[in-house]
Amino acid sequence: MKYNKLLGKKRLMVKVEVLSGRRNIGGNFIRVEDKTRVIVFDQGIRFDLMGAFYAGSIAPRGLRELREMGVVPKAEWYDGVSDIYISHMHLDHLGLLSNIPAKMRVHLPSLRIYEVLEEKWAGSPSWLSIVPRKHYVDLKELRSLEADENGIMPLPVSHSAFPAYSFLYFGSDETILYTGDFRVNGFLSGGRFAKAYGGISMLEYVSENRDIRINRLIIEGTNLGSARPPITPAEEEAMLKRILGAHSLTVATVHPLDLEYALFLASLAAEMGRPLYLASKDIATLMDGIVELPEEPTLIEDYVQALTRFKSAGLMDVEENALVIASYNEIVDLLRDLAAEENLPEGSASILSEPEPRIEEAQEYDVIMNWFSRLGVQAYLMRVSGHYYPHQLKEIIGTIKPKNIELIHTSPHVRLPARSYLGTI
Repeated sequence: MKYNKLLGKKRLMVKVEVLSGRRNIGGNFIRVEDKTRVIVFDQGIRFDLMGAFYAGSIAPRGLRELREMGVVPKAEWYDGVSDIYISHMHLDHLGLLSNIPAKMRVHLPSLRIYEVLEEKWAGSPSWLSIVPRKHYVDLKELRSLEADENGIMPLPVSHSAFPAYSFLYFGSDETILYTGDFRVNGFLSGGRFAKAYGGISMLEYVSENRDIRINRLIIEGTNLGSARPPITPAEEEAMLKRILGAHSLTVATVHPLDLEYALFLASLAAEMGRPLYLASKDIATLMDGIVELPEEPTLIEDYVQALTRFKSAGLMDVEENALVIASYNEIVDLLRDLAAEENLPEGSASILSEPEPRIEEAQEYDVIMNWFSRLGVQAYLMRVSGHYYPHQLKEIIGTIKPKNIELIHTSPHVRLPARSYLGTI
């Protein structure tokens, strides 16, 4: 055996480098070397640096500049890499597949969802047009709870992008769990989560398989140090029921990737007997790929071209007690058009769900709120975080019981809480 004489510890064959994302939220790039194998977990965009140098009319001038600015991973970080595993498709984790400098496999949560997004990004007039893949990137779809030839097992997690995974790596002399972004409580509870993912969640899997010893936990800490109120999906459900019970037509915004929340709204509409409408092409296209919906929506044809699966209706046909799902970009136009058609009843409301990461939307919330006031629409700003809350960290660590912990995806000022706070490991 070879030992590090200075530290008195066995020198591990598994080498882990967090090349980006250690002291910033987003832009994760975790490189794992194990004998002759080199793999990467996530390869996201650094939105903090993107926001520092680009805005409005100041756009990136291609991949070379983005690499030099540190916004996207450097080309040399990919040396020897055979496989990249993407935990979810927010751009601070998915990154730019066009940035990958050599032939390799990229494992995505959903090929269908990526293809829909790729088509949207390719036609974008902004920097998003450089997101689509290069021809030599070999795309593979992740399979829940199945270890692949590299010893990687995707474990389902709840997040504000659906589907989302953590990764369990069975290395030559070390077992690693990389969480990606996740929350403890999601909008799909119990059987609905298992049905959507085809299996149990990460925390359930680890809890039920105590024979698997996690040597290293690489865990996100987005909400650590934040004063964000720890609102759970169950608490938001109670609030939404009060809102829907007090208002007539209600428009709820949904990030296109947050299909978990969209499914939850569909369930809520069915439970409360509210007709469900879709006023977003992106959301409708992605929901069209879901086999079973609790409430079949009607497309508002002025906003969504007919899909074979769903029926459609005009603005004048939207029922007074409807629940309408829209995107952040379309909600103001939708409400103005309904008002112009004299089909915006008194007592209408909007439920504005702040997206994650917010910078992807680049919305001026004050401007949107001004339009709500002008149109007589009562606005509610709702947000259940896609990340676990600080008070849940002790529970998470107690479930996983890792030997070592590496905290990433945090504010630069956050430190891992004291061992006494985490409990005995």
